[in-house]
Amino acid sequence: MTSFEDLKLKTELLQSLQERQFTTPTPIQASAIPLLLQGRDVAGQAETGSGKTAAFGLPLLHSINTDLQQVQALVLVPTRELAVQVRQELKQLGKNLANLKISAFYGGHAFSQERASLAHPPQVLVATPGRFTDHLSRRTLDLSAVRHLVLDEADKLLEMGFAEEIDQAVAALPANRQTILFSATMDEKVKELIADSLQNPQFVKATATTIPDQVKLVGIKVEHTQRQEVVVQLLQSIRAAGTVVFVNTRVDADEQTALLQVQGLVAKALHGGMEQPDRDKAMTLFRNGTTQILVATDLAARGLDIAALQNIVHYELPINADAYLHRSGRTGRAGRSGTVYTLATSRDEQKLQEWNLLEMDEWLNLSTLQKSAATKPTSQAAAFATLHISGGRKDKLSPKDIVGALIAEAGLQANEVGKIEVQDRQSFVAVPATAVNAIIERLNNGKIKGRKYRISPVR
Repeated sequence: MTSFEDLKLKTELLQSLQERQFTTPTPIQASAIPLLLQGRDVAGQAETGSGKTAAFGLPLLHSINTDLQQVQALVLVPTRELAVQVRQELKQLGKNLANLKISAFYGGHAFSQERASLAHPPQVLVATPGRFTDHLSRRTLDLSAVRHLVLDEADKLLEMGFAEEIDQAVAALPANRQTILFSATMDEKVKELIADSLQNPQFVKATATTIPDQVKLVGIKVEHTQRQEVVVQLLQSIRAAGTVVFVNTRVDADEQTALLQVQGLVAKALHGGMEQPDRDKAMTLFRNGTTQILVATDLAARGLDIAALQNIVHYELPINADAYLHRSGRTGRAGRSGTVYTLATSRDEQKLQEWNLLEMDEWLNLSTLQKSAATKPTSQAAAFATLHISGGRKDKLSPKDIVGALIAEAGLQANEVGKIEVQDRQSFVAVPATAVNAIIERLNNGKIKGRKYRISPVR
């Protein structure tokens, strides 16, 4: 197989792939998609960055009947962030399919809004197990038309204690369905889940996990007490925009974020102890480039796939090699370059040696790092600021409408407008930070698509 065209997918899906300049399937896509198009149950072992969302998403979207407004496919994922991420990826893949609706249901999101949205059900529902079983108990979902079930990141679903919810979901769905499971690991619990949930499954596996060649690995030898100081110096010595600093606890995430902010770096925390709106806001600001640095725990950043992500910093090592590879795999995706920095004490070096991950492209000398940091300005202000617009898809707003208003009302050029996200009842757009106040004033005094909307900065 040499191209997506060989797969005989719908023309609309091929068009979306061409628009994103995706021409050649990844190994997991090449293995899984033909089997899934045949209607087979598939169990896939695939690591982060392997393209598994498209591997199950393209066949799923190919088979959906967009003239039927009922839930036809259910995708269960372990975290809120991954639910949003998968929904967005599927929407991008299916954006040329007329009448396609994809929704994400998850905790921290108003249940009443989700229930109201089911007046016009989505064909594809992405959900966390807890929220899905909540809908089951309240009988808000008609599942009679479901023909596809996807268990994404099955190892993490089980690790987080969702076995009972998965059983409830499987029992609630029609027996005549296709079941698809993807997992980074295939331990005994995952194998048991496959045996219980899939019929005569076909097993596929991506190439063994390695960090992509285009990712540069940099090690920094430190003492434990030097970590905070070294991270600051590192971020001051590089182009910090698009950096995720991984820590192991919520407390570390908050403390490290506060320290970076004091040093003039534009940073936000991301962890499971935050309220969902705050987590969503942190992600939006990072995607838009307004926030340059995320200080994140592993759970919060599971499924993080952002084009602007350039650098990964291991503030401390995770619990095992798989987690280290998951973190590192957040950069260097889809052929893009990236850098992974690892702070390593002597004990950490022993761990890396045991994991066969000690070999680095470069070991950075602390004195060199200190000199480099000293030559940089103490503040690295973001190039963009993010605006909140009090209208979205339900108000018939599109990215094109927002760009048009910024050009007509605020006097911007099209190439000055950053990333735009249009949600159901609100939208976000990145604009030049140096002119943000003037842009807000002009938009508040003007109109978008002939209507007044409230414009405010997101901080």
